[in-house]
Amino acid sequence: MLNNFILEEMPDASLDTVLGFDIDKKTKYFTALASFHYKDIDEDSNEFIDILEMYMSSFYVEKLYRSNRFFSEKFTPIYTKTGIIRNIVSDMYYNDDDLLIH
Repeated sequence: MLNNFILEEMPDASLDTVLGFDIDKKTKYFTALASFHYKDIDEDSNEFIDILEMYMSSFYVEKLYRSNRFFSEKFTPIYTKTGIIRNIVSDMYYNDDDLLIH
């Protein structure tokens, strides 16, 4: 995995593969991803569970973003360094400040 995992760089086929996993395999995949990027967070904590859910949600939103022409033409997703979608901004209001990574 990359130190800076950017979801938008994942090929469509890989995104589809991950989303097609059964829930156990998805949990293992996202646990590995979260454990890699959030080493200091206890895997038994609520915070870690929130991170897993954010990864899973981000992958679904990324799929929707890529597959909906109006969504992808009129909005810009903003990603964290760890690959989670932090925000999606309407291009009508988009500016460089939205690119700041938090």
